[in-house]
Amino acid sequence: MPEIDTSERLGRSLGFFSTFAIGTGTMIGAGIFILPGMATAAAGPAAILSFIFGGLIAMATAISAAELATGMPRAGGSYYFVSRAMGAVFGTIIGMGAWIGLVFKGSFALVGLGDYFYTIFPVPVLITATIVGFLLLFINYRGAKSSGFLQNVIVITLFIMLSLFIINGFFYVDSAKFHPIVPYGYGSIFATTGLVFISYLGIIKLAAISEEVKDPSKNLPRAFIGSVAAVTILYTGIMIVVNGVLPLEDAVNTETPLVDVANIMLGSTGKIIVVIAGLLATLSTANAAIMSSSRFPFAMGRDDLVPQWFIQIHKKYNTPYRAIMATGLIMIILLFIFDVEQLAKLGSAFNILVFVLVNISAIILRRSSLNWYKPTFRDPFYPVTQIFGILGSLALLPMIGILPFVFAVAVTIAGVLWYTGYGKGKAIPKYNLLDMIESRKIPEKHERLKILVPIANPEHESDLVHLAEDIGDDIIGLHVRKVPNQTSLQAARDEYHEHKPEIDSLLEKQFRRCSVMDGCEHQYIVAFDHDISNSIIEQGNIEKVDLIVVGWHEGYSFIGDIAEKVLSCARKDIIVLKGNLPKKIDSITVAYNDKENSRYALYIVKRIAKRTGSRIKLVRIINPELADYQKNREVEMLERASHDAELRINYEIREDYHVKDAIHDSARDSDILVIGDSSQRFSKVLLGNLSENIAQDCNIPVMIVKRYRPITKEKLPYYCRLRFLKKEMMKMLGR
Repeated sequence: MPEIDTSERLGRSLGFFSTFAIGTGTMIGAGIFILPGMATAAAGPAAILSFIFGGLIAMATAISAAELATGMPRAGGSYYFVSRAMGAVFGTIIGMGAWIGLVFKGSFALVGLGDYFYTIFPVPVLITATIVGFLLLFINYRGAKSSGFLQNVIVITLFIMLSLFIINGFFYVDSAKFHPIVPYGYGSIFATTGLVFISYLGIIKLAAISEEVKDPSKNLPRAFIGSVAAVTILYTGIMIVVNGVLPLEDAVNTETPLVDVANIMLGSTGKIIVVIAGLLATLSTANAAIMSSSRFPFAMGRDDLVPQWFIQIHKKYNTPYRAIMATGLIMIILLFIFDVEQLAKLGSAFNILVFVLVNISAIILRRSSLNWYKPTFRDPFYPVTQIFGILGSLALLPMIGILPFVFAVAVTIAGVLWYTGYGKGKAIPKYNLLDMIESRKIPEKHERLKILVPIANPEHESDLVHLAEDIGDDIIGLHVRKVPNQTSLQAARDEYHEHKPEIDSLLEKQFRRCSVMDGCEHQYIVAFDHDISNSIIEQGNIEKVDLIVVGWHEGYSFIGDIAEKVLSCARKDIIVLKGNLPKKIDSITVAYNDKENSRYALYIVKRIAKRTGSRIKLVRIINPELADYQKNREVEMLERASHDAELRINYEIREDYHVKDAIHDSARDSDILVIGDSSQRFSKVLLGNLSENIAQDCNIPVMIVKRYRPITKEKLPYYCRLRFLKKEMMKMLGR
């Protein structure tokens, strides 16, 4: 009986309004019933502008998050965005920090709910908060649809009540109470923005449930933008009413300004209505917090950053029930241990950093080489939106205080330590921030390639030229005549024309004889230089080649230092061929690990296969001790890589502790073995130890593919790396 793969999926049960309600619910909480008085005390009536400016920063981040979410609608939200844009280390920091911050915020909301409930029924706050916490835990345990329905009811009711409060309050507004509009100076407006910004931090958590949203390409952007716009209008309206109804001294000295305004408008009935609205707001925040925060450990579990215990899906309810249980229970336990109000404020600083990193992620991924990142919604104002979101968020950090920085630093250190001790080596994604900055998009379709072939040895010339023809479209043969420093280049050139050496004539004739591929344009260049390696690099830049193909036969084709300079200094992709190319290539084995050099090597091999009709075999060597889910992940990776309707590609997974021997054994029946270079970043060796050892001891021809790394290029002076990094950042920002 054939083996059947089993997969688990989350049902998409959330429509637009449910998603909109969840996004709105993460922002409408106890803060709107407390912060207006504190904001007015800090900035006077100008606090209205503080809420508007906070809404604009949140809107910029929401637009970035919408683009990211439609490009990769997966559970985890900001964690998933940042980890895929910057690597697993940043993903660990963001996932841990955002999860902790949201758990604290949910606990704070439960306490606020208990406080409001106490004004009606004198039940101890902790008892009320605990009971409601378990109730919300049960609802979310049963699935997003039921909790989404609850969120719909709460948000609709809350919006109606607060909208009526605003509409009715406009009839009581006295424009004279807005003067002076800025009693504490214009600087107070921005400072107050930092105070009230906590009200908007929940919007980014909406992305955490993007995997469960129907038609995410349409519903996610609408929900993101609509939620921020609706809440900003609501907050602005409430601030206008509070400042227009209450005298400044009353608004400054009250902790419950909405209750005071409601009492003026409707007496005790108004008080009760506002208290009910406060109960609904805190319930909405707590529900949205437990619903979205549980997705962080679930997403991190899928990436091997936390134990796999978290990623189990409930067979009946189709939810990550263990992640929900863990999150909900911690949220309830915190009620009895910490001053959650202070911790929630500390967590807000880290969430502001999340805003910054989400906007940076949108810039990085827009320019990335990831072929799978194809957002269906693209910000039309990129990168202005992202720059505004980044600078606006960073400007708010100093306004929050020193303690939040301490908390953010502590979480960052904890995230790095956790990654180093638990996730390093096995967590995904395998790339890091420098990989993303340096990477260039690997073409999905045929693009014209220009290849430079340095020629020095007639014995190996035909192999290199034929390989270049199988790969590229424009072939440039380059023969460099080394000129002594004491001789001028012009004199050497004149001497060359008068007495052309026989070996040079042979090289040129053989190049022309090899150049028979239809559709390929050929050019032969003789260069005169005091430094051979410098000439190769210079001619490659002049001709704007894409690749340099060099040979390796009992050492490199060139003398050692020449090869070293070309491999370490050329700002081009390089292919090194060891051995003699067979007359006909029928089968090619590619040692594949899904890293950039490996992916580009496969792209090159596909070009060869389309011209030669050869078969391709991908081989992946894995540790026999890997867990089954990790082995399945490797299979999925190879299935994606081998999918090509035009070519004959199969794959093989071998479990072996000895990578080199396993690759040799797998490739022994092939005509050529292709490997991506394994050198590490900042390494001083030309080729990685593994790739060099594989090629050194292999009995068949080996082709090593090495992509150019612009920032961390080996042997590149430090100041040059900084200048190039600055240049790349300017490109990212569209300047």
